[in-house]
Amino acid sequence: MGYELRLKIKDGVRAVDGKVILVTGAASGIGAATARMIKERGGIAVATDIQPGLDHVLDVRQPDHWDAAIEATVAKYSRVDGLVSNAGTMSAGSIIDLKMDRFRALNRIHVEGAFLGIQRVVAQMRKQSTPAYGSIVITSSVMGQVPMPGLASYASAKAALTNMAKSIGVELGRKGDFIRVNAVAPGPVHTPLMVEAMPPGYMDDPASFADVPLGEAANADDVAETILFLLSNESSFMTGGVSVIDGGWSLS
Repeated sequence: MGYELRLKIKDGVRAVDGKVILVTGAASGIGAATARMIKERGGIAVATDIQPGLDHVLDVRQPDHWDAAIEATVAKYSRVDGLVSNAGTMSAGSIIDLKMDRFRALNRIHVEGAFLGIQRVVAQMRKQSTPAYGSIVITSSVMGQVPMPGLASYASAKAALTNMAKSIGVELGRKGDFIRVNAVAPGPVHTPLMVEAMPPGYMDDPASFADVPLGEAANADDVAETILFLLSNESSFMTGGVSVIDGGWSLS
């Protein structure tokens, strides 16, 4: 694509000014923080979730939901510039106790949901221009890289997402598009999902994070800041990468 072209698309555009970005899992936690921050920084956040009350009800497992959300976004804003594939859930349990239906359900949300969304967003971006432009960020986890007992289904899904970002990022670059694909890999983050998944009081107890070098769990804004950087033109030479946001936990 060339350094001069990257300079051209960066010129005069800071952060996510004017970008139309679809965010999944935006009802709470990282997704909600990201959608809010996009709006605060001058972007247009199309907030979606399986729960009603946002811009679109989007069950990421359903291809027709994706088609409807993208069609409505294009009808209103003429384009889609970015995707934050963030929708997910968590399931813990020993390998002996883990039921196959739970394993499949979690992987359908995380892996199939991301695949369907990226497939459709890339197709839309290619309709908008040649070469195509855009940025896609997938919410993975350090659990996709660091073993953790009792999280086989969650860890396998997050490992798949990490490698999906790498593979698609390389593929799109080699196909001549300027669509970048990156993943963020948070460690412990204080979100409603984590509070629900962990024992009562765990997320508010400093002792729970004694092995995190920075001494505490992240908050959703910590992750959202990195997502916005990856969406923005300031990260124009980053694709197929994984940004770890864990306070050093995975290295300790």
